[in-house]
Amino acid sequence: MKIIHVISSMSMASGGPARATLLTMQGARALGMEVEILTSRPDQDEEVVSDDPAIRYLSGKCFPARRWRYTKAIPRELAKIGRADVYHIQGIWLYSSYITARFARKQGCPYLITLHGTFHPKALERSSLVKKISLFLYQRRQLQQAACIHTTCKEEMMYYRALGFTNPVAVVPCPIEICETVSHFEENKKKRIGYLGRLHPVKRVDRLLEAWMHLSELGELLIMGDGEPGYVAFLKREVERLQLSNVRFTGWVSGDEKKQLLASLTCLVVPSDFENFGLIVPEALLQQVPVIASTGSPWENLKIYRCGWWVNNDVATLAETVREALSLDEEVLKAMGKRGRQLVLDKYSVAAVSRQMEQLYGWVAGQAGKPEFIYD
Repeated sequence: MKIIHVISSMSMASGGPARATLLTMQGARALGMEVEILTSRPDQDEEVVSDDPAIRYLSGKCFPARRWRYTKAIPRELAKIGRADVYHIQGIWLYSSYITARFARKQGCPYLITLHGTFHPKALERSSLVKKISLFLYQRRQLQQAACIHTTCKEEMMYYRALGFTNPVAVVPCPIEICETVSHFEENKKKRIGYLGRLHPVKRVDRLLEAWMHLSELGELLIMGDGEPGYVAFLKREVERLQLSNVRFTGWVSGDEKKQLLASLTCLVVPSDFENFGLIVPEALLQQVPVIASTGSPWENLKIYRCGWWVNNDVATLAETVREALSLDEEVLKAMGKRGRQLVLDKYSVAAVSRQMEQLYGWVAGQAGKPEFIYD
């Protein structure tokens, strides 16, 4: 089976969608499928997620660079490659998704669209007028005509259905690359709560700072990540205003450093207003670190599998939940951590997710029966 992914960017700055697309390609290829990714070449100051030869970084100027990203390179490459069994479009609103759907229809081939959280109400609030116009002009038609829509959780499917779409929806989680647990040795280890991810107002790290103020703990709050400069500056001013002396900002972390810092935590906190998936949650669970995630994320499994907490993200609730996590003895935390790692191995590994994607591609291409995770 031949699968062509099209995504606007495969740079590190693109975050979760680029990483998930890479792992989806690798997993499908391991199962014997022929898979390629078409994407625009990132700007010179951006690092790509992979140099895999199956990723075609296409040269050509994009206009405008950060919104529509119009480029003739993608339709030219689609024509050069020829017919595929399935075209897998990553994301919407951009020219790359528009032209791929149009090309697939002309070829009489099915296409699949992964939403990547684009229809969450909070996401729709950003550039809302542009998105309403896009839906009216072309996006609604192209979504409805897709053979299937791919969401990573049932909540995302509900947001899609709420807009009146009626075509099939597949619920398949993002694949996670499995890594070994990092041994973290530290004498007189102090209790440490952490946040890791993009620093943006929707992530509500400011609420975590307020919650931490109410605890008066002797431990440390570790803020890992970088993001919107104005919000980063605001958070640092909040630390001063709240007179917090036990908060540390690390900036951007990755690789072994990120794993070591995650492994050093007593608990990770994800206080976001919304998360489509939240890759950092399984990354922490793989290091056997319990997680506190807001109900704005699709992580009820933390509660079901007893490897963390799934709670509201108001200051009082966050403070009380962090206090509970810090009060647990080491053996209880270790048991939670082991259950969390097993949850990721069972449900979110590249191997597990790839088997579901194989079924999805087979059904979309008319070569297999309908899987149970596809909803009409």
